[in-house]
Amino acid sequence: MTNRLEHLIAANEALKAEIAKRIVDTARSECDALISEENPNPVMRVTSDGAVLYANQSASVLLAHWHINIGDRLPDEWRVIVVEAANGKQADEHELRCAGKIFSLTVLAVVDADYVNIYGRDITSFKETEDQIVNFDDLTGLPNRALFQDRLHQVLSYARRSGKLAAVHLINLDRFKEINETLGRNIGDALLQGIASRLLNCIRTSDTVARLGGDEFGIIQVEPNDNDGVAILAQKLLSSLKQPFEIDGHTIYSAASIGITVFPDDAQSPDDVLRNADLALSYGKSNDRGNYRFFVAQMHDDIQRRRSIEEDMRGGLERGEFVLHYQPKLHIGSNRITGMEALIRWNHPEQGFMSPAEFIPVAERSKLIVPMGEWVLREACTRNKAWTDAGLGPVKVAVNLSAVQFHQDGLVEMIKHTLDDTGLDPTQLELEITESLAMRDAEASIELCTRLSEFGVSLSIDDFGTGYSSLSYLKNFPVQRIKIDKAFVDDIDGKDDSGGIARAVTTLGHSFGMEITAEGVETEEQLVFLDSLGCDEIQGYYFSRPLPDAEFEEFLKNFENTWALRLSQERRQGIDRRNWLKAQSTS
Repeated sequence: MTNRLEHLIAANEALKAEIAKRIVDTARSECDALISEENPNPVMRVTSDGAVLYANQSASVLLAHWHINIGDRLPDEWRVIVVEAANGKQADEHELRCAGKIFSLTVLAVVDADYVNIYGRDITSFKETEDQIVNFDDLTGLPNRALFQDRLHQVLSYARRSGKLAAVHLINLDRFKEINETLGRNIGDALLQGIASRLLNCIRTSDTVARLGGDEFGIIQVEPNDNDGVAILAQKLLSSLKQPFEIDGHTIYSAASIGITVFPDDAQSPDDVLRNADLALSYGKSNDRGNYRFFVAQMHDDIQRRRSIEEDMRGGLERGEFVLHYQPKLHIGSNRITGMEALIRWNHPEQGFMSPAEFIPVAERSKLIVPMGEWVLREACTRNKAWTDAGLGPVKVAVNLSAVQFHQDGLVEMIKHTLDDTGLDPTQLELEITESLAMRDAEASIELCTRLSEFGVSLSIDDFGTGYSSLSYLKNFPVQRIKIDKAFVDDIDGKDDSGGIARAVTTLGHSFGMEITAEGVETEEQLVFLDSLGCDEIQGYYFSRPLPDAEFEEFLKNFENTWALRLSQERRQGIDRRNWLKAQSTS
């Protein structure tokens, strides 16, 4: 029994050995089949220490690249790979670029042999497709941000060696989000493709235009002669983009802002070049949208200043740093205070009262204007309700709506909720919107203003005459008041041709059944002229500066209880009303 068991074990071991030998023979046969002159791919047999034993015809490009022949050893880095494979390391693919092609080489050990085989594949077309996917924008076919940055490195390296200039233009479309939202994503995509085509037509073959993401494009301008040459390209780009696009039956007008930086004048590294161009773009969009701006060092300080203001502003409302001042409006015909404008002021803990012209634009860009505007509305309504309950009214309070607020979802509901919470009569609230804001999308503005007026809120158009109103739209606005911009009041100087725009605005407004308020009135001469036109209200330093709430309350008390009585007495004595106003302004 024991002998039989030993015989079976020996037979089993012999069978295993035979199977292993056949596997080895099969593997070698398969390898030998691949090592053939007919194989279109490179194949090599190399000793375990890196000497070339065999190479088919297709592998000749590899030998030429390495500057070796059959019998020579592979370069050091490839000998390391061969030794690792011979010692059992799992096979990996290794990329080699030579003779204008890209090969993937795999090193495989041969069972029970002291050599390895190297098998190659030509992956040039695959890599080109991969490169297209990785480095080019799907929508426009332009280089993407990664390729743009790679080319920027190359261009700046060349410019540094040659002493030539290079410029970067960062281009951001104006109002693209609005186009995308109103006309749809497909139209927006088609517009981006059209813009890419126009940008390509503006540059030389040596330059690079790329889509960096969203509605932002970048151009690398190689070897401009000077800054004038850079500016000429920027003007060409803006002019091209301002021409209308015809897309699916829509005529679309587009515009862009451009930030420019020049190497080596503005920066020395690619990162700094891009940062400076971005600063110039941000500065331009904030101050002169639709134009181009060169980077200057002051921009960095200005941007830092704005960021600091934004950071401080975020907690300012919670810390109670913002207050309202109120500027009274005088009804010329009755000599009574019939309105006031609520104006926000910021008492910065370190800098004191900061000019609204400095922090309001920052609030609008950062969208902080939304919570700020809600606070202004609630505070103004609350204060006006308190004054009314104290017998100092009714006086209508005017609150400005910014462009960001005006397009905010739920604006009507927020205003109605505020009125309900504060208990202020809606007829004692007036909302001011600028002419340019009202006309940006006139039909939508009319719809929104109509909803507001339905529950009693008054509306006025501020800065009238500074925009481009369409009279056909203006007469359909549910607006009760037009405010003549201060610039046109300043124009009243006593000369025969002065005050022409103020006269036209007054006539136009009255023809539409609207009241007219002139803001920025500072002289008696201006008041006399406006009175002669039939202007309804004045607002300005001639009568009163904006006042803190406590001072404004005293102003109302004194006016109602003392000034009105004094006016009545002086009128009986035949004193001219204008002289009375002048006397009050200097008292």
